[in-house]
Amino acid sequence: MSINWGFIGAGMVASKGLAPAVKSARNANLYAVASRDKTKALNLNPQVAYDNYDLLINDPKVDAVYIALPNNLHKELAIKALNGGKHVLCEKPLAMNQQQAQEIFDLAKVNNLLLVEAIWFRFHPRSIKLAQVIKAGEIGQPLTLDATFTFEN
Repeated sequence: MSINWGFIGAGMVASKGLAPAVKSARNANLYAVASRDKTKALNLNPQVAYDNYDLLINDPKVDAVYIALPNNLHKELAIKALNGGKHVLCEKPLAMNQQQAQEIFDLAKVNNLLLVEAIWFRFHPRSIKLAQVIKAGEIGQPLTLDATFTFEN
């Protein structure tokens, strides 16, 4: 079974981050992309491009939606996608505050849909290994963690 992904937003994070990952996965397909600028959506080479987010959300062939737009739009679009029966992967932060996040989470639960905030380092092999090392007590009890998140454009 292959998951048909619909991307809402075609900016740098979507185009350089998740699009290559989806295209390289055996069980995923970059089916549709929606952007205010349809030309930008077409740059990701989806099967279908939209210049309207609602058209993507209402496309019955889209199984899951990736939201890669400014933070203040996350709640509205996540709710629309969940109400449209789509699983949601949303860039961080999922919402602007705890109340909004809880509303989105509750809707996903009621609709029995997967809702994930795109914190990729949580699933990175190094993070998983570090958690195993800590849990096994191999380095003692950590007291602090100092980390920096950066990337090149």
